Amino acid sequence: MNNKIKGIIIGGVVVGCLGATLAFLELTGKPADDNSSSSEPVAAESLLDDEPSIPLMAEEKEGISKISFSNEYGELNIVREKGASAEETDWSIEELDGINQNNTAIRACVNICSSLSAKQVVEENASDLAKYGLSSPSATVTVTSDVTGETSFLIGDEIPTGDYRYIAVKGSNTVYTALINNINYFLQDKTYFCSLSLVYTPSDDAWPNIDRLTIKRKDLDYEMVFITLDPDEVPVGFISSQAMIKPVFSALNITTSADVTHGIWGLTAVSAEVVHPTEEDFAKYGLDDPQCTVILDCDTEDYTLKVGNTVYATDENGNDTSEVAGYYCYINAVGTDCIYLISADECVWATVLPGDIIGGQMASNYIMDLDGMTVETQDKTYDIDINAVEEDKEAGIEEVFDISIDSSPVSGDLFKNWYTFWLECPTNETYFEPLTGDEELYCTVTISRKDGTEQVVKFYRSSGRRLIAEIDGNVGYKIPISYAETLISNIENVKNGKAIVETY
Repeated sequence: MNNKIKGIIIGGVVVGCLGATLAFLELTGKPADDNSSSSEPVAAESLLDDEPSIPLMAEEKEGISKISFSNEYGELNIVREKGASAEETDWSIEELDGINQNNTAIRACVNICSSLSAKQVVEENASDLAKYGLSSPSATVTVTSDVTGETSFLIGDEIPTGDYRYIAVKGSNTVYTALINNINYFLQDKTYFCSLSLVYTPSDDAWPNIDRLTIKRKDLDYEMVFITLDPDEVPVGFISSQAMIKPVFSALNITTSADVTHGIWGLTAVSAEVVHPTEEDFAKYGLDDPQCTVILDCDTEDYTLKVGNTVYATDENGNDTSEVAGYYCYINAVGTDCIYLISADECVWATVLPGDIIGGQMASNYIMDLDGMTVETQDKTYDIDINAVEEDKEAGIEEVFDISIDSSPVSGDLFKNWYTFWLECPTNETYFEPLTGDEELYCTVTISRKDGTEQVVKFYRSSGRRLIAEIDGNVGYKIPISYAETLISNIENVKNGKAIVETY
């Protein structure tokens, strides 16, 4: 079972999902990024092992105090944060202070600089470094060691056959080739070194409780609001402990709603676009007036996710297509003062509609909690008195029903069948357009509970033999008029001691 689905089942916990898709990376042309915080990046080590043994640099990793590199994007400085032991030694990028960083990529840089090697010698005592792109290098890397001091190497052009670049130790005229995948880190912008894990994923026994989740969208004239129900107030038939309360009260379809209600936890990005954005940056990326805002209030931390401009997939010529690949977003989580690109698959709030995620019953009340019902049509009103109790019999607890319609006693079993038919009112077609006041009222169902509260469901005529359902003043669904006709005729069947008709 999907871990998020586990989390929305009553009494469960929530686990977020991770991952930006490879397909998206291919469409946008962004370099792949490993956000794990492994202390020894296996991928980087394997690349080093692939290099022939022409050593250019050999340092103890824990002895490297600083790595400075400059390229077309500017200069970055990886500095050591030395712990009490070698295992606690770590490094971070000064220019990303306050930003969650990609520790795997940073440690890969340290690993590479500690044991840099070349594939082969291209030319010794080269008289013209310019032809290798080394007189104005693509990147200059300076490694500061506690033992050997400063050593620099230059990264030049890519060789014509690909996969390798020319490199040289600064101050030497010997030109080598080195595997691009090893030295590619030093050609990146600082955004490459931002962690793309935006919100943590809690442990299985420590998931926060959702107090309220609100989705506001420019393309909708209503908000979607979700809450966690009190365990004592969860209606019978609800699988999820969360429910939608706006634009209509409804249970959730656990297979489709988990990413909406719990998708903030474990949220990841495809790339970081702007570090420490300014007001001008927010305007450029559509975040000063977002198309979608998600507000999550929970019992630990609160989050606000803003969704800005849409990013479209590109074709083989680099032109935008109509396929939505992702969105520029900003979230107020710790260490995420960046504008990120989040894939469309992850940013579900930008497109979800109530009908995609709600499910179950339009009006759900446990029959044992009811005091009565009234069904009013244009021609007739049915008054239903319900006395349902649990009696302690010798064989166990037994439900006893004393039901009357228009003061005439009826079969409790037949009425239960009718009530089940009522609970199964079709909810597959949502409808949230406000009523104009000109609609013709078809019928009204009023449910009276033992606690003194009521639920009122009104059905108004619409086009195409459909009825608009209004639940406690909120428009929510369209249903076939044939269902309502059958519901009413079934009351007569129960009164006359006949079985109800289940088809409509």
